[in-house]
Amino acid sequence: MTHNELRLALQSYRFAAHDMLLYLDTHPDDEKAFALFKSLTKKANELQNAYIEKCGPLTAASAAKFDEFRWLECPWPWEKGGNA
Repeated sequence: MTHNELRLALQSYRFAAHDMLLYLDTHPDDEKAFALFKSLTKKANELQNAYIEKCGPLTAASAAKFDEFRWLECPWPWEKGGNA
């Protein structure tokens, strides 16, 4: 996956997991929904870890996973290729 494909997949899974969380707020006993929420959250976490490994820190806090501080190496959103 490219940088942008990975980011888009991560955003999609995070959105879907959050949507399921909102549903579960009003339907806490829905076991299928909870299983789907867990599955979506797991996939989002896997994609986040893959993004961090391939592209560098996703957030300033994720920069702590590296041996060196690499947060400033990533392009900023307004720079060509940054988060677009």
